[in-house]
Amino acid sequence: MKKFNFTLQSLKKYNDQVLDSEKSILGRLRAELAEMQSELDAKVAEYEQSIDKLNELVRGGTTAMRLSLHKKYVSSLQQDIYRIKGLMAHKREEIENQLQKVIDATKEVSKLEKLEEKQLEEYRYASQKEQEQIIEEFVTNGSSNGDNTP
Repeated sequence: MKKFNFTLQSLKKYNDQVLDSEKSILGRLRAELAEMQSELDAKVAEYEQSIDKLNELVRGGTTAMRLSLHKKYVSSLQQDIYRIKGLMAHKREEIENQLQKVIDATKEVSKLEKLEEKQLEEYRYASQKEQEQIIEEFVTNGSSNGDNTP
């Protein structure tokens, strides 16, 4: 009997490549989100330090111009924080969409793997039947040849 060959092997190989590609994209998106999180953490820390410095300036007494500049700087940091949070929310949506693509690709690969297992099982069953038939023919031919000998 010929060697087992999964009839949809090329499709399975393609779907495996698609799955790997989708996983790679998901990993990249998660890395980008982690980078945004560290940027946010740094901005929040800088914002908190600036608030402390602003309070210190108010308590210590300073010029109105310097106080105004520092308030603008704090406001700028606050805007950066809101901007980063917005970008992170968008990135999370992208990650959710990409995760769904990975799940769908995984399902496709899984379907083909199950189909391959079923075809392999059918191949093994047919191979076993063929072996049994060969043995039966051998036994039948052997016993009929044995009867013809004097």
